[in-house]
Amino acid sequence: MRFLYYIVGIVVMFSVFAVYGLKNTQVELSTPALVINDRIITEEELDGMIQSKPYYMTRKAYLDSVVTRQLLIQEAVRQNINKEEAFRRSVENYYEQSLIKILLDRTLKSIEVDVTDKEIEHYHALLDTRVKLTKFGYKTLDQARRGKGGTSQTTEVDFIDLSDDLKFIVYMLDEKQVSQPIKSGMGVMTYRLDAIMPIEDRETGQKNSEDIADFIRDKKREIVMDEWTENLKDRAKIWRTNES
Repeated sequence: MRFLYYIVGIVVMFSVFAVYGLKNTQVELSTPALVINDRIITEEELDGMIQSKPYYMTRKAYLDSVVTRQLLIQEAVRQNINKEEAFRRSVENYYEQSLIKILLDRTLKSIEVDVTDKEIEHYHALLDTRVKLTKFGYKTLDQARRGKGGTSQTTEVDFIDLSDDLKFIVYMLDEKQVSQPIKSGMGVMTYRLDAIMPIEDRETGQKNSEDIADFIRDKKREIVMDEWTENLKDRAKIWRTNES
C-alpha cells in the first residue's frame, strides 16, 4: 500500500510541475514580414537581410530582389534541380571554396610582419632604375636548386614595368644573386639580378611610402603563407599512384 502512495505522490508532483511549466512558458512567435508562396520571411530574418543590403539599393529595390530570388529558388526546386548531381557537386565545390577562403583570410590576418624605413627607401630607390634580369627555366626542383640542366633568357626592363611578383623578387636580390626556385605550371624558375642601372634625368619613383610599406608587408605575408602551406604538406600523409 505504501508503494502505491509513492506512485500517486510522484504522479501528482510531475503534474504540478507540468502545470507550472505551461503557465510560465511563453512561446515567442515571429511576425511574418514577407510571404512568397510557401516561403515565410519573419521580421527578425528580414532585419538581418536588410543589414547586408548593398548601400546603393533602396529598401524597396532590395525587397524586390529578395522576392525575385525566392521565386527563382522555388521554381528551381519545382523542377527538381536541387536533386541533380550537378547541383550537388556545385554546392560541395562552393562549400569547400568558402571554407578555404575563410581559413586563408583568417591565417593571413594573423601574420604579423615588420617593414623598416630602410626597406621602404631601398624599394623607393629601385623605382628610378632599369634592371637586367636572367630567367632560368628547369623541369624539376632538384635541377633548379643545383642550377644545372635549364634554359636561360636575359632581358632589360624598367623596374616599374615589372609585374608585382617580379618587383618583389628583384627587391629581395643583390646584384649577381639568384632567387629561390619558384614553381609554376611550366616547371620551375629562378631569376638572377645581373645589374641595376639608374635612369638618368628621370624621376619615376614618386610613390607614397605607405603604399610601398603595404606592398612589402603583403608580399612578406605571402611568403609566410607559402611556408605555412608547405609545412601542412610536410606534416601530411599523402599517397599517390605512379600515374598521379
